[in-house]
Amino acid sequence: MKKALSILALVFVACGTQEEQIAEAPAPDTTFPPHFSITAVDTIGIELGDSNYVFAQTDAALFSPAGEIIVLDGSKKQISVFSSNGEFLRTVGREGSGPGEFLRPMAMAMLGNGQLAVSDPWSGKITLFDSSYAVEGEISGFFPAPPMAIDGADGQAIIGLIKKFDTPNDQIGYSLARLDGTAEPSYIYAEEMMDFEATMIGPGYTETTVAFASDPTGRVLTSIMSTDSYLINGFLPDGEQFLTIERPYERVAKTALEIEVEIDDFNTFLENRASSGGGRMQSMGVEIPVEELIYQPDPYHYAISDLMIDEEERIWARRGSEALPYFDVFDIDGNILFTASVEEGDPDSEDWTMVVGENSILGFSADPLGYPKVVVLNLQ
Repeated sequence: MKKALSILALVFVACGTQEEQIAEAPAPDTTFPPHFSITAVDTIGIELGDSNYVFAQTDAALFSPAGEIIVLDGSKKQISVFSSNGEFLRTVGREGSGPGEFLRPMAMAMLGNGQLAVSDPWSGKITLFDSSYAVEGEISGFFPAPPMAIDGADGQAIIGLIKKFDTPNDQIGYSLARLDGTAEPSYIYAEEMMDFEATMIGPGYTETTVAFASDPTGRVLTSIMSTDSYLINGFLPDGEQFLTIERPYERVAKTALEIEVEIDDFNTFLENRASSGGGRMQSMGVEIPVEELIYQPDPYHYAISDLMIDEEERIWARRGSEALPYFDVFDIDGNILFTASVEEGDPDSEDWTMVVGENSILGFSADPLGYPKVVVLNLQ
């Protein structure tokens, strides 16, 4: 989104006798930061019809270096590639355990060297594709599983959020790590272990506790998801900290309706798991009675719920307290540039995961109210 931001000042000067009044100049607009709207311009995906445009699930979406729109459908076990105008081009991958095949892919990222990385926790590997989507290699040997969320960095480096388990102490946690072509982290930017709770098997289990983003130079941004503070840290590839963004923040309570919706989502998860034959609930291998699974959401919103870096090295921090996607946008030195928010309209927009590209933004939900789709948006 290359936008020239300008302020037009109008000055009126009247010439004549003293009896003639000089027109007053209007007060300049000193509002800062300026605010922009993120509006939908196109949609990829249909409910019924051409199977190339029907998704079973939209787990991830991103832009290729050539401007193509790539969509990961974990349920179909494939990737669909579309032109920048939304025209279907091809599929990549299929169900299976061989090279270029998937069991349940969950995340993907474009790497600094142009490779596409796809993380498939069920098959225990990350598959690498070249710029023509041919299989170029894979990374395996993860324990307990490959990252559930990944982003691309410099060269072949991957920044991944890796789940960690400490069974003897009944703890669960994560490491946010740099992977340089192997399953062994070359650097850990953030990590945490916490006591395991039964409700973590539901939505809370898959919820990340750190927002992160990286760019082709290898810089990594992190924000530990907090209900009390607004804090972003930036690191160079070797772990040296180069940036801190901290803003005043007063925590925001969730509404009674928001809490009710979270509880309903958890109960729906239990019902779906039971109906699909996965009714046994376990905590670190110990079966838990379903009646003990009582979900109590955190009563406050996160200050920051997501981070992105765009082609112009701008940092997009998503406010966790806003119903619709709302971003504070900073330059790479941490100076606020503008804010931007999604317009009301799409019923799934509150739950969108968003990806920013050079000229467009993508929004999609893995669990939509309607049919799965990817919405193309512009900054206006």
